[in-house]
Amino acid sequence: MAQVIHGVNKINKLALYNLPLSVQILAINFLITFIGFVFLIFFNFFLIKNDDGILKKRVNANQHLKGIQSFLERNSIIRVPLFNDNCTVENFDTCNNENNFELSDPVLEPKITQEYILNNYLNSDFIIKVYNEDWIRLVDTLDLYDLSSVQEADLAGVDLEKNNLNFIDNFSQKYLNLFSTYYDYLVKSELGDLITKEKSEIFYVSENIKDQTLKEYLIQDRYGNIYQYFTAPILSNNKVYGVIILKYPISSQSTNLGYISLNILSFFILFVIIMIFMSLIFSQSLIRPIKKLSKLTILERERFSEDKIIYPNRKDEIGILSNEIQNMSAGLKSQIEELEKFSADVSHELKNPLTSLQSAIELIYKDSITKKDKELLMKNVLNDLKRINQLITDISKFTRLKAEIELEKNQFIDLNKFFDEIPSMFANNSKQIEIFLKKNDENIQVLGNKNKLIQVFINLIENSISLSPKKSKILIELDKIDEKTISLRFYDQGKGIDLNDSEKIFDRFYSDRQENIKNHSGLGLSIAREIIRHMNGKISLNKSNKIEYSGACFLITLPIRHSAELN
Repeated sequence: MAQVIHGVNKINKLALYNLPLSVQILAINFLITFIGFVFLIFFNFFLIKNDDGILKKRVNANQHLKGIQSFLERNSIIRVPLFNDNCTVENFDTCNNENNFELSDPVLEPKITQEYILNNYLNSDFIIKVYNEDWIRLVDTLDLYDLSSVQEADLAGVDLEKNNLNFIDNFSQKYLNLFSTYYDYLVKSELGDLITKEKSEIFYVSENIKDQTLKEYLIQDRYGNIYQYFTAPILSNNKVYGVIILKYPISSQSTNLGYISLNILSFFILFVIIMIFMSLIFSQSLIRPIKKLSKLTILERERFSEDKIIYPNRKDEIGILSNEIQNMSAGLKSQIEELEKFSADVSHELKNPLTSLQSAIELIYKDSITKKDKELLMKNVLNDLKRINQLITDISKFTRLKAEIELEKNQFIDLNKFFDEIPSMFANNSKQIEIFLKKNDENIQVLGNKNKLIQVFINLIENSISLSPKKSKILIELDKIDEKTISLRFYDQGKGIDLNDSEKIFDRFYSDRQENIKNHSGLGLSIAREIIRHMNGKISLNKSNKIEYSGACFLITLPIRHSAELN
């Protein structure tokens, strides 16, 4: 088991996400390049497999062979004059006059044959050889050349080094050779049963004279090259006067295909170079701001001068990340400031009862006060102790609630169903206050923590109960402001709250109920605002618009969210 875990850890260390981002981008580019080269190999395979050039070349060669055969049979089989062997130098002119010439039997005339082949097939792709009936080679295109194309050249001034191929030409030639080898391999694998070893040309000539028919062969020479061979007899009156051999290398068919493949490869290489170049530029435009954001977070953590901290201002995902880091930084600073302020508030709230306690105890120890005053002071001491105990309890709840707000998970809350749970919580309140709910006909959902939203309702309803007369009413109304926002209004029939204090009442430890201050620490509304703010909503004190409910009116607005958004 340990070995397996060690192996997994080793693999994880080699995972792409453990490498620098620039290396990841290059690795992806090389992977794409590798896939492209594999695709190129398969492309060459299908290019060769679907090529009909071999068949077309074979048909074309067959047609040319028949054309040569037809011409030579009509024009090159003639009788040639024979000289008289008894003639001497003295009587040569009179001995070999026209009347004394003798004509030979019909033969394949070399001059006509050579001129026809020279004029028509000197620079052809076909290698053509012609033998007469005595197996003497009359024509070979490999031995023919056009005298008009011969020119003198001074080799003394030629810089031989300039004849060396440059890199591109050298690469192209090597690729074409490689493609030709691949082409030959596929041809051999496909035509392997038809290929025979090369034999002497006299063998093919004798076989053709014997069979007197057009024949073809697939031949592999000693160097491994494959040739297409055709042999055809030159006939007249059912007699063979010669044999034509036409051949060409099969590998020559790969040239055009090789150039197509080379062009595609060149385009692919150019594409890869551009892709890698653009990727490097892109990676730099991506990595630099990420590194900058990383440095800025370090500066933020080290509380560096804010004048030096300038975040990237972009519209892409990096800009979004930059904004989120700024928001997170601002949130952390706000939390720190809030903590400092909270500490100051707690110190202030605890200091007042502690000071009062100290003064009361000092007076009790003095003999100058009456017994009645001592009893009053002892009562004040007890009240202050209760006040301190209430403060500590509420502070503990407040700090725990702040932590829970940040850590607990949210859920989709159906407010109409949520309303059904509220009345039962306050059914037996001491003032016998009735709670009425006005729902909305639509299915309205919000995203938040259900327990914390219940805490908001409890704080607001308890606040209304404490300020309302006995047997009065509280109305909670749910409504839609628009398609994206809902409103929750809490109405009561109490004495109301001065709108000038609409912000003060949400401050921690604020309370205008001095007559019963030991039971109210002033944290209820502050807690409600924290919860609603965490749900991306707002809570405020508004003027009541209902005559029947002339007391306080609290308005909560929340964004509408539906579980269908996740599908």
